[in-house]
Parts: sequence; structure tokens; C-alpha cells
Amino acid sequence: MLRTLRLAVFVCFVASILPAQAHGPTFWPNQQPLLPLDSTIDDVSYVSRHWGQLSTYKNLPPGEFGVKNVGLPDGCQLEQVHLLQRHAERFPHPGDEQDGLNIEIFTRKVSKAIEAGKTFEGPLEFINTWRNMLGGELLTGTGAMAEIASGVQFWNTYGRALYNASSGQLGYRPDDAERKPLLRGTTQSRIHNSLMNWSLGFFGPSYQQTAAFPKNWTDYFRTIVIPEDSVKKWNNTLASQHCCNNSQVTTIGDNHMWNYTALYSSHISHRLSKYTPKHFHLSVKDTYAMQLLCAYETQYLGVSEFCSLFTRNEWEGFENSLDIRFFYNHAFGNPTARAQGIGYVEELLARLQGKLINESDSSVNSSITNNEEMFPLGMKFYADFTHDKMVLGALTALSIDHFKHLPNLHQYPPDKNRLFKVSHLVPFTARLITEIIGCDSAHPKPEKHERVRYYASQYGYDSDTKEGKHRFVRMKLNGAVLPLSSARGGACKGRTDEMCPLENFVESQEKAKERANYREACFGDYEVPTDGRDLDGTVPKE
Repeated sequence: MLRTLRLAVFVCFVASILPAQAHGPTFWPNQQPLLPLDSTIDDVSYVSRHWGQLSTYKNLPPGEFGVKNVGLPDGCQLEQVHLLQRHAERFPHPGDEQDGLNIEIFTRKVSKAIEAGKTFEGPLEFINTWRNMLGGELLTGTGAMAEIASGVQFWNTYGRALYNASSGQLGYRPDDAERKPLLRGTTQSRIHNSLMNWSLGFFGPSYQQTAAFPKNWTDYFRTIVIPEDSVKKWNNTLASQHCCNNSQVTTIGDNHMWNYTALYSSHISHRLSKYTPKHFHLSVKDTYAMQLLCAYETQYLGVSEFCSLFTRNEWEGFENSLDIRFFYNHAFGNPTARAQGIGYVEELLARLQGKLINESDSSVNSSITNNEEMFPLGMKFYADFTHDKMVLGALTALSIDHFKHLPNLHQYPPDKNRLFKVSHLVPFTARLITEIIGCDSAHPKPEKHERVRYYASQYGYDSDTKEGKHRFVRMKLNGAVLPLSSARGGACKGRTDEMCPLENFVESQEKAKERANYREACFGDYEVPTDGRDLDGTVPKE
């Protein structure tokens, strides 16, 4: 039921190839290209902001979700951090009609036309010699670099504070803790490889003063790799869709997505039809495949001819179609969303309260959580690697109602100010972070801006005294502070910096399991509405 892997990894580090976020925060730019809305755009820095779940990670501004005070107050410091992270860039899913399968069908259609002697012209001329170079599902080289950079950033942002790092310390050292850190992932290749590459960044490329390699890379940490199997259906909070039979009711979002895509794809087909062979019609799914190819080829090859074929409005329409799909497949619009996220929430609450989980009636694997060997308590940090749908499921199960924003299924161009944007919520290497903050005061004064913390006691925090501290929970998603005051019930209201007293946070989740209704949501026989209504992430009421 459980497998623990030990990894032997030998990697050459080249600092110059790491993405910018390894060296400091990067934010989504606000500027818009100065082009007419009906002109095609080839600025990939703009286009790539509209790839939904296929977007490359960038830190969001700390106040992106409306939080006014985002700094740590005087007399406060990080004491523990919980990381739930999506895997990095991957190849398409071969069997997904909204992903790799759609690309493959388009590829075959083009190949058949070329083999018949037909040619494309103008901006589509490149298709005459184009070849689909993408693989299937595996983590790409770009993804591996992104994970290494993510591990470096986690060390710089959190590791230094948690381990009171010395000057010049580039990463975690084996003598920094009594117990080895524990990283968790699944048996799916891209998840496990994301874990491996993240560990290379966090545990340090230059911690050795000599060139000697460790005998085993995991001499410095432990891993738990939980089986991810759609046949045997292991309990797995990092891939809970496999043990939730009704998780396959994903056609809700798929159908809404295709209906929305049709609103703008006709403009694309009309504009490009003059460059296609006679009787070659660009369908809704064809133009969608071409937009997917722009994203996947850019992330794999560094460039794509498909990216310059679309207008700004068409890219915004593409992004909104993905927002619609994910809202109704994996968030508040799906009846299993809470059920799929509740397992991680249960584990998080258990860790926060220093408790084991001995029995499970959800996706929690109690053979893991009933002992401290595999479910250690009181660690400085926890790192779990997962899928985009699990991050959205956790946000839904937590009832962060800020994101309970019903998509407009008919507005094109879409509302730029909508709150549920997949590119901001679950891009590649998306990071849902729960910070436990210790403060000397029960009512610390909110701090408006983020401040660099060079050492633990810099702003008055007494690091020598752990007893008598007042502990708060603060959550971040991709660098932005989450508005915990929007969590159902109001237990976390009252602070403008969205720091919630630990006991209040636990109280805010008292009804989380009841709302998830796991058994009925995952195994019940019920009719799923397809009219775009708000299901609140659980089984619809009569």
C-alpha cells in the first residue's frame, strides 16, 4: 500500500539557466500591448498570461486578492510552513479530448491534407513542414528547471527563517534539524520528478565545500510516494480523484468550455480560412488545438509558430474557456470538488493540532496518518506534491469564498476583473502555502508592506522563547495572501492582514467535512445539473 523511495541523483547546476523567480519575486505585469483588439499579437510575454493551467509560474503581487496589509508585524516570525505544490511543466495528456487527444486529432487532420498534396499559405505556410514534436504527460526539461527554481525560492523565502540560516548559506544542511524533512508525492512520473527536482533546489546546489557526491541524495531527507492508481483506487490525498468514483463527472466543465469556445473560434476560422486548402475547415476544436500548441511548444521548444495567429481578445477568450472548465470540473461548480480536497484539509488540520488520523472516511490513507514515522508531527515544514485539481479542491473544501465567483458563460470578451482565474490559481508549480506565525502579542499591529527579514529577531521577535507565543495562520497562493476572512462562518474575520488566530482557523473548518459530504459526493447516485448553477462544490440539494 505504501512505497518509500530513495533516490540517487547527480545533477550539474548552471545558475544562468534558472528562471528569474529563483533569484527574486516576479509579478504579473499590468501593462497591455498597444495594439487594436482585432490585430493578431505575437508578444509571448503577453500571450503566455492567458494559458490558464498551462501558464508558467509567476509570483502574484502580495495583495492580488484584495488584502491591504501583507507584511509580517513587528514581534512576529514564521515558525512552521505547509506547502501543497502542483507539478511543473509537462507534455499534454494523450487521452484527454480537451488536451493531448485534441492536438493529436488536429495533427492527423493536417497530415492527411499535406499527404494529399494540399498546401497552406500566408501565416499558415509553416504548417506545410510542421511536425508535432510533443510527448505525453511527462515532466519536461523546462518543468525540471522550474521545480529546481521553486526549491531555491522556498529555501530563500522560508528555509532561511525556519532554520535561522547563517550568512552565505545556500540551502538546508543535514545538521539543521534533529529529524530529516519528509517530502510526499505520488507514483505518477511528473509528480515524483517534480519532488526530486524541487529537493535539488531546496537542499542546495553548493552546500558542499568539496566536490564529493553524497552516497545517496536522500541521505538528507525522506520521501513517501503514495500509489496513484485508477484501478486499485488507493486512498491518496494528493490524487484523490482515483478513490472518488464520481470524480469523472467532469463533462460539466468540458461542455461549458466548448460552448464558450464557439463564441470566439468562428472569428479565428473566418480570418484564417483564406490561408487553408480548399475544403479544409478549421473547426472549434482545431483552433483550440492550435492555441494549445502555442503553449505546449513554447514551454518545450522555447518558441511556437502558432502563437502569432490570434488576437488579444481571442487569447482572453481562450483563458476564460479554461477558467470555465476548471470551475465546473474541479471547484465550486462541481459536486465532488469539496470531497476531493477534504482529505488534504484533514491532514493539514491534524498537523496544525499535533494529532494523528487513526481512521478515515475520506481520501486520507490512515495507514500513513496513524503513525509518526510516516506522518510526523511538529516538523518545521511539510512539502506535498500534487495536481492542479487537488489545489483547487483544497481551496473549495476550505470554503475560501473569495473564489466562489460564478463564471459568465456567454460574455465575450470576458470580464477582465473576474476573480476565478486559473492562470493565477493553478499555473504550473502553483503553491498553496499555510504559514504558522508566532507573535509576542495577541494583537500585533498589521504591517502594510512585505519586508526582507535577514534574521529571526530583526523586528523584535524573541526567538529564544517559544512558550507563551500567540500563533496565527496565514495562507498564500502563488505569493499572494489569501483572504481568510472570506472563509465560511466568519471565524477568521477581524484583521486587515488576514492573519487568523490558530484556534479560530481550526474553528473555521469545523464544518468542512460535513460540507464535503464525501460518501454521497463520491459514491452516491444523483443527477448533476448542467445549467451552470452554483453547486458550492458538493452534492446538489433537492
